[in-house]
Amino acid sequence: SLAGFLSFFGMMAVLLYYPLFMQGVQNMSAVKSGWVITPLSVVMSFAGIPVGFLIARTRRYKWLYTTGYAVGTVVMCSMIFFGEFTPAWLGFIIATLCGLGLGAMPTVNTIVIQAAVPRKLLGVATSALLFSVSMGMAVSPAILGSAMNIRYNSVLKASLPKALAQSADAETMTALGDPKVLLSEPAMKELRATLTPRSAEGPALFDQTVQAIRKSMEAGLRTVFIIAAITMLLAFLL
Repeated sequence: SLAGFLSFFGMMAVLLYYPLFMQGVQNMSAVKSGWVITPLSVVMSFAGIPVGFLIARTRRYKWLYTTGYAVGTVVMCSMIFFGEFTPAWLGFIIATLCGLGLGAMPTVNTIVIQAAVPRKLLGVATSALLFSVSMGMAVSPAILGSAMNIRYNSVLKASLPKALAQSADAETMTALGDPKVLLSEPAMKELRATLTPRSAEGPALFDQTVQAIRKSMEAGLRTVFIIAAITMLLAFLL
């Protein structure tokens, strides 16, 4: 149950935050990032079927267990090194491997738990597993999101050009605290309109500000991937 709980940190990091990384840091369109991440959902949806047949045929599940969590750990550790110029095809492979690794876990987790308790406790044990999974789905985005925002704002404060404080009003400075500003075309247009007319250096100031936001977003998302890698490693060790 604890391993299942921890594995959702890795799953949410890929499902929720990797598309944000592609669109914000790599300046990829929403459509393209959707294509890159699609294999994760597709493979996870169907992985349980062949896994069930394999277990029924071989009567062995431990190798699937360790392999699945090992693949998930490798995937998350590799994502720590992703950057602005990481190719889309590598992200596609990572999403596919993550789907293969984590897709087997619901089936195997259920079998492991049901094999460990007396028949009269099957319902209680299975319910405890589903509760842990639900808690992982609820808690992981909150922790990952908080960690990202803290790191983002810390790096942003150090990265923004000093001249920005003189050119932008308080409302604009507050808006920059949301890392999703890079994903909003109206927000970017408003920022450009705010900074460009103020001085001859306006266009350069806008470019420096966008670069600072992108750098801060990359740092925040890398923190998310680090946390996900640690939790996946703990799940593998368990």
